[in-house]
Order: sequence, then structure tokens, then C-alpha cells
Amino acid sequence: MVLALALSMTGGVAVARVDADASRAATSQARATFEATLREAQAGDAARYVDLAKLYLDGEGVTRDVPQGMTWLRKGVARGDTDAMVELGNVYYDGADGVPVDRRAALKLYGQAARLGDPNGMYNVGVVHEGGGGIAENPRLAFAWYLKAADGGLARGAYSAGEAYLDGYGTRVDIAKGVAMLRRAIEMGSADAMNEMGRLHSDGTGMKQDHDEALRFYTAAARNDLAAGMSNLGVVHHNGEGVPVNYTEAMHWFQLAADRGYLEAWYDLGIMCERGQGIKADDDLALAMYRKAAESKDADLRRKAQKAVNRLLGFDDDEDDGAIG
Repeated sequence: MVLALALSMTGGVAVARVDADASRAATSQARATFEATLREAQAGDAARYVDLAKLYLDGEGVTRDVPQGMTWLRKGVARGDTDAMVELGNVYYDGADGVPVDRRAALKLYGQAARLGDPNGMYNVGVVHEGGGGIAENPRLAFAWYLKAADGGLARGAYSAGEAYLDGYGTRVDIAKGVAMLRRAIEMGSADAMNEMGRLHSDGTGMKQDHDEALRFYTAAARNDLAAGMSNLGVVHHNGEGVPVNYTEAMHWFQLAADRGYLEAWYDLGIMCERGQGIKADDDLALAMYRKAAESKDADLRRKAQKAVNRLLGFDDDEDDGAIG
């Protein structure tokens, strides 16, 4: 045991040194990229305006500077660059340091890009019409713009149009058209559409229930680094949906999803830690997992996670009714 500890400590020092060297190299490379991009933009290369603006906005290779980023985006807009229009619209849509949210300004820029044929602009016009930030919700307009974005070759547009057909958002419910649009989005590479197709096969919505197909689509979504797909693989292995129950495999996928910020997976990990599934039962560990899930903006997840926290702290004597999936 002592020998193992000594080896791990020595290895830790080596790893720390390697990590520090890698960090310095990455910082140096980021600075070099910024300086090269700045020179090219200052020389009048309009194609580099958006790249430079993003570096300023993200603070990559340079101290984060939102006003400078916006200045270069405005230069791009003045040159008719639709990417600059969309990116500047995004700054107004989300807000930034010293820049308040202004959805109307965002909509104007997105619309300008859309009129010039940019599918990202079309898609974002649809997003704005879902409402919020002083803009009235208009499902029909949102749906229409998602269709335009899909026709423009944008996977997100096809996925959102498919979801609209499935949910009856801005149009009548049409499962067949929804599935067709999701298939179109999958052909364009949408991991979200892969995940949704998995759910439809799992539930038997618009098609015969088929756990093998659900597993195939969830796996495809996970391989495309979609946290929701990873979480659904966790559900499949936890519940034994078409495969043998395997708590170790379930925990593996939930952990991958949680590491990517998917808070539902933290709740599921909490359940497994509390019940001793794939791991020795540990209420303290479960409590930490539930607290992470309770940070969610989703009201339902936040409520059930907080209920689990309260139960483990002895403030709520209701039995555990948490379910995975």
C-alpha cells in the first residue's frame, strides 16, 4: 500500500507538470492565433472580422473585450457578412457584459441575414418568435421559419420543425411529418434528432415500439457527444429496456452526461447512490448528486431533486418515489 501511494504521488507530480506545460503551450498558441487574426482583419480581410470578434467575445488569446468584439461584428455587418449579422444578433439576444438583452435588435439582425438567404438567420428568427424578452410568442411564425431554415439545409431547422409537428406547435399535430422531418435532420447530422428518434422508438410513438432501434439511435446521439443521448443510454441499461439490467453501465453513461452539465443525470446518479445500485449505498454521496440536480432551471427537476435532498436531511418523511427514465 505504501509503495502504491508513493508511486501515485510521484506520478501526480509528473502529471501536474505535463498539464502545466500543456496549458502554457495552449495559451501561447491562442495568443498567436489572436495576433494573426488581428493582423489579417486590420489589413482589410473581411472574412476574418467575425473570427476576430469571437476571440474578443470569448477571451481567447486576449483579455475578453465585448465592445471590441461588437465593433468588429458591426464592421462585418456593414460589409454584408451574414455571419456577422447572426453573431451580433446573438450578443443582443443573450446580453453580455455591459450589453443588455435586446430581442428586437436581435430580430432585426437575424431578419437581415435571413433575407440574404442565411439559414442560421432564418432559424434564429424562429427562435425569437417563440417569445420572451418583450417579443410576443407567435408559434406559426416560429414554425414557418424553422421550415425555411430546414429548406436552407440547416439540421437544427429540420429538427425544430420535426418537434413542432410532433407537438402541434404552430401547426397541427402530424406524427408522420414529424418523423419524416426528424429523419431529414438525422441525415444532416443532428444528434438531437437521433435522440428524439430513439425516444419515439422507445415509446412506440408513430411506429411500433422497438427497443433495439431506440438503443441504436441513443447510441448514435451519444457518439455525437449529446449528453441527453448518454443519459438515455443510462436509462436503457438501468431499466433493462431491450438489454439486461446493468447498473455499472448505467452509471457510466449517467456520469458522462452529468459531466457535460446534464442535470437530470445527476438526479439519476443520486437515486443509484441512495439505493446502492452499481455502487455501495451512500446517502452523503447521493445528497451531493441531488443538490447538483436541484440547481436546474427546470422546475420539475428542481422540485423532485429538492424533495430528495429534504428527505435525506430528515425534513421530509415521504418514501423515495424517484424513478429513472
